Amino acid sequence: MGGAGAGRLVATLHEIFSGIQGEGVLVGVRQLFVRFHGCQLACAYCDTPASRRAFPAVCLVENAPGAREFTALSNPLDVADVLDLIRALSGGYPHHSVAVTGGEPLLHGDALNALLPALHREGIATYLETNGALADALRRLDEPPTHLAMDIKLPGATGGPALWDDHAAFLDAALERMDLRPPGALQVKLVFAAGCLGEIARAAALIADRRRDLPTVLQPVTPRPGGPPAPPPGETLEAQRLAAAALCDVRVIPQTHVMLGQR
Repeated sequence: MGGAGAGRLVATLHEIFSGIQGEGVLVGVRQLFVRFHGCQLACAYCDTPASRRAFPAVCLVENAPGAREFTALSNPLDVADVLDLIRALSGGYPHHSVAVTGGEPLLHGDALNALLPALHREGIATYLETNGALADALRRLDEPPTHLAMDIKLPGATGGPALWDDHAAFLDAALERMDLRPPGALQVKLVFAAGCLGEIARAAALIADRRRDLPTVLQPVTPRPGGPPAPPPGETLEAQRLAAAALCDVRVIPQTHVMLGQR
């Protein structure tokens, strides 16, 4: 792999591996995951806290799709080398798409502006997972992803500040950038904990003010030590009822990769 010399376009990654998409409307499809380092948020339920802590010395790259044997490569990686790694792994299994995730991948706009168009030119679909709070970064992408999954962060679940204005601005930008994509290419996800019903209703209204037919996924929080409590069954049903009163397509989908013991 090439070094990060002056003027080289580089990316700081945690891992590249083949796995099963465990969240959202594409749950169950096989994807190649490219996980970026860094996030501007610190959600209490975060399932990849290492991706937002200290700068990772190495990126773990799976040797073959699903092998769960990894080679450690020094960070940062040249973006050209990242593309070569994606090509090599993509060719070994019929993946649905390349999932660009984190952390928060939109913090790495220059790298995305190299990766996304290059993958699209080769007929490789892309799936961008984002916390849905960086509208300007989305607008600065030269090309939107094939699929975009944005979060609306509920403060009752994250333990952090409310981001309603940021999410409204991001959704406006997402609708603009994804306008020519097929129906369903843009989805919204709400991770919710016990006691979040009022926030779910507010989020549903925010979405409905723009597009009532956007696929919206309610994801009950996965319990973790020190994390927020999961909603009880009756509250999950009520959450879906509240959201469906404003929206046309509301689905309740837990983190299925966790249930399956997958990465």
